[in-house]
This record gives sequence, C-alpha cells and structure tokens, in this order.
Amino acid sequence: MTSVFKNILKGMLYVLMFPLGLIAIALYCVFGVFVFFFQFVRLIVLFFTGRSFKSELPEDVAAKKIIEANQPSPVEESPLSFYPSDSIVYGSGYVSPMEENKEGSIEVKEEDDNA
Repeated sequence: MTSVFKNILKGMLYVLMFPLGLIAIALYCVFGVFVFFFQFVRLIVLFFTGRSFKSELPEDVAAKKIIEANQPSPVEESPLSFYPSDSIVYGSGYVSPMEENKEGSIEVKEEDDNA
C-alpha cells in the first residue's frame, strides 16, 4: 500500500515540477538570446571604433607595466658555443683549449708549462 502512495506522490511531484522546469529552461533561453544580441552589438561597436573584442582593459595595461617594472633586467650572455666551456667557472675571459681548424677538424692547443 505504501508503494501506491509513493507512486501517487511521485506523480504529483512530476506534475508540479515539470512546469517549473520548463519555466527555468525558457528563462535560460531568453537570457542566452539577450547575451547573444548584446555581444553582437558590442562587437559591431568595437569594430567600427577600431578596437578589438579581445583588447586589454586599462587595468590589464597598468598591471602589465607594474609587472615589467618589477622584473630584473636580463643579463646579456655571450653567444652559445658548440663546444663545452668552463667559462662559467673561470670567468668570461677563459678560452677553451680546443679550437676548430679552417678544415673543420678539432685541434687541441698545448699549454705552455713555462709560463
């Protein structure tokens, strides 16, 4: 008997909630159409004023300037070499004992022990 009452209450609940669900879906559709037309008009206005739809806001530009001002200036480094080097350890004046010949082969310089 209780299952009969449960089924009757479920039916009444469906009858009452179905119209509310339809109203919610209709309001959502109306809102979507409104947003569509609003964005369309906004895009046309931005186009004819020479701005982009994805243009940055003044707050974004100000924030970008602050971030760039707070970043340290990049240190200029020497160009990368194909050969490994110990210049990081010995300083920028260090030259590797291996050099490339005009023919393209590698020649090892002999260090002078008399110096």
